Amino acid sequence: MPARINHNAHLSAMHRNLGVHFENANRQMEQIASGHRVNRSSDDAANLALANDIESETRALQEGGRNVQQSIQMLQVAEGALAQISDISRRMRELAVQSTALTYNDRNRQGANMEFQQLKSEIDRIAEFTSYNGVPLLDAERELAIQAGPSETSNDVSRIHIGDMRASGPQLNLDTLSIDTVVGAQQAIDFLDEAHGKVVEQRNEIAAFHNRLQMSADTTATIVERMQGAESNIRDVDVARAISDMTRSQILSQTATGLAREADADISRILSLLQ
Repeated sequence: MPARINHNAHLSAMHRNLGVHFENANRQMEQIASGHRVNRSSDDAANLALANDIESETRALQEGGRNVQQSIQMLQVAEGALAQISDISRRMRELAVQSTALTYNDRNRQGANMEFQQLKSEIDRIAEFTSYNGVPLLDAERELAIQAGPSETSNDVSRIHIGDMRASGPQLNLDTLSIDTVVGAQQAIDFLDEAHGKVVEQRNEIAAFHNRLQMSADTTATIVERMQGAESNIRDVDVARAISDMTRSQILSQTATGLAREADADISRILSLLQ
């Protein structure tokens, strides 16, 4: 093989290949260290954009799932308060029935009515002070909107109507009741039956909505799991393959380095002629 000074094609090719092998080995080491196949746009611009879109949607779904879980806790607070109101309304009905008894005199009815009025006040207190993180729940009619997904459509926003559960409110309508007379006690029974039915209806509505939200949370968790798997397939590196490719690049780099040293012998031979 002739010895050349100005241009050694073989040595130039070896240096070029050596640079390629070093670059490949560095990129593969970066992938192994980060765990990602795509670390920058130049690695795979289209797939990186797709992975970022999936990650953004996944984060929105995860936040929606947290909203649902917190809303479930809020509904549990409301349902617990309604359970107490239901128990109180039953006790008030018992007192009303007692006051209709012929064996009760006016003094007995006055005593029963004192407890009856205190129980009405307790219903008002419970309804007015039941709140979740400062959000009142039972002191007025309101609609609660729960953001369960990333959009503003009806599929991602769930709504529940909670009525005014105060004894003095228009829904239960117990404010004017008194059981200090037989007639008043008889009238109170009908009002209390209707009020108790409304409390039970509200509890059933909350329970049904609670179950719906729980199903929504389970569905969201499943979707997030699948989307994270899809993102992993795009973004994450196959470690076994990356290690194999890195080993190959290192072997080729070492081989190219050895051949480059052999090619440098041409220069040494020419220099020896000048001695």
